[in-house]
Amino acid sequence: MKTFRLSLIVLAFLVAACNTPAKPTPTRPAITDTPIEPTTTPIIHPPDGTYTTSITKAELITAGMTDVEACENAGLLALTVTGDGWSIIQTATPGCTVLNPTMGGSLIYSGSQVTFHDDNPFGCSADYTYKWVFTGSGLLFTSVDDAECAQRVYYMSKHPWVKEK
Repeated sequence: MKTFRLSLIVLAFLVAACNTPAKPTPTRPAITDTPIEPTTTPIIHPPDGTYTTSITKAELITAGMTDVEACENAGLLALTVTGDGWSIIQTATPGCTVLNPTMGGSLIYSGSQVTFHDDNPFGCSADYTYKWVFTGSGLLFTSVDDAECAQRVYYMSKHPWVKEK
């Protein structure tokens, strides 16, 4: 009789266990072959600071400028970017005189493009657009809309602009 009661208790336990809903099995995220891209904040404009480039008189003459044009555009150029403003100060190449050593104006950024407004364009268009890339050590510019001003396209895009420390 004891065995029968024990068997009934075991049987009742088993029936109760079968009627109890199973606990949900925790799920793991699927493993894929797709790499996870790091999230980075895009640079919306170049870091403020001063960037320099140097243009020789000889390379400007080779590019088709006259001796006078080459003297006016050759030398060390220092581009300072501050927020939505810019300025360039040019130091003349030895033996040359620069009639207009300073220029400046405002900037409007749109993605990878920047439109410069030149407060005193000296015969070129006052507004012109370039694609820009910040390399970590400086700036590279590519003309988008500045074809009429060959000397500006040359000094803006033929050499990198190195960020000063």
